[in-house]
Amino acid sequence: MKKFFALTLVLALIVVGCKKEPEPTKDSIKLNTETWTASYEGEAVNLTVTASGDFTPKSDVDWITVSGSTVTVAPNPNYEPRTGKVTFTCGEATATLTVNQDAAPKPKVYTELDGPANSYVITAAGDYKIKATVMGNGDAGLHSTFPITSTAINPAGAELVWTEVNDLITDIQLKDGYICFSVPKALDGNALVAATAADGTILWSWHIWSTEGFSTVAIPDTPWELMDRNLGALGSTAADGEAAFGMYYQWGRKDPFSRVIGFEGSEYSYPCTEKGAGEDNTISYSIANPNVYIAHANTGDNGDWLVESNNWLWGSNTQDPGVWNDKVTSFKALFDPCPKGYRVASMWALNTAYGPDNSYCVSVDGGITLGNGGIIFIPNSSFIYCVGHGWWDPYATVWTDQSAAWGDKDKEAFRAVPGDAHMNYPRGFGQAVRCMKHAE
Repeated sequence: MKKFFALTLVLALIVVGCKKEPEPTKDSIKLNTETWTASYEGEAVNLTVTASGDFTPKSDVDWITVSGSTVTVAPNPNYEPRTGKVTFTCGEATATLTVNQDAAPKPKVYTELDGPANSYVITAAGDYKIKATVMGNGDAGLHSTFPITSTAINPAGAELVWTEVNDLITDIQLKDGYICFSVPKALDGNALVAATAADGTILWSWHIWSTEGFSTVAIPDTPWELMDRNLGALGSTAADGEAAFGMYYQWGRKDPFSRVIGFEGSEYSYPCTEKGAGEDNTISYSIANPNVYIAHANTGDNGDWLVESNNWLWGSNTQDPGVWNDKVTSFKALFDPCPKGYRVASMWALNTAYGPDNSYCVSVDGGITLGNGGIIFIPNSSFIYCVGHGWWDPYATVWTDQSAAWGDKDKEAFRAVPGDAHMNYPRGFGQAVRCMKHAE
């Protein structure tokens, strides 16, 4: 019995002695992602780290810092993308996060458009800027009758007032005294941008005319050259139809109205005020509200949008005998809407193109031609008013720079129809403008 017990004990000890020891746990670590892309501006991300024990992170570049499972990337000052790695270690196990960071965008180089002016011409895609610390045509355009003694302004912001085409101009901003903007595509159309005060009040506004370009037509035996199209037009021939009409202006105002937008039914529709003799019918109001069509308040001499008419707004007062008797005595006024190097055409230039005894005025489909040989086309753009287009008078009509009393034979509108080259429309109507070259 004793022998049997001893044998059993020995066998038990042998069995116990041969029992296999458990294997040690292996080190492990895993991240919820292996790659991450950071903005060029810099940012942070919180990773999910699954590890068998404590872990230690380490970056291989100085622009990536790590605290626990949070990876922080500094802003990228370079115009090239960059890459770094962060290694997480747990015992003998590692996991690596590859960090890609976007390149910093290269600063835009803005081309300054030629000014000062109230309108600027764009013929190609690009980045542009216009000086926003000077009103319109600058101090040279001032007159003693204007409610402005200095054209210097100090804007706090910039905005798009209206546009005919979406994305015609983008990224509008005020920078170092300039309104900067981008033209992503060479789109035909018109827009209005403005410089604003801190409270949002518009200090001044400018017409941006994006077009294929234009040419000029010389009137033989004269010093005058006219644009081949109306201001703001996207075409210059009868075949272009309504695209040749261009922008519409109330006489003496610098800011255009587009027939594409109209007075209602679109994002940029124009308000219309008819408050008559009083608060809204002033030059100052028109400057602060360039998109408001001001119905004529002056029902006396000129059907003017102003309560108190000003005959010098476009630089030529033919009611002043001294000016009337001197065909060249005029200047490019502050409110003249034409681009630099051009001004609103004079009645003298258009009358000359009309020809002796109206011989150069020829009716054609969609308008008329002027000049010997039909070198100038003026479309039947007619006029606009608050209620829409004045199609009841479908004539080839453009404003001139001159002013005139109501009923006076020397009128400010040039209506190009055979036998009748002058027309006295109310100044509160919106009509096309044809610009002529101007030595500055």
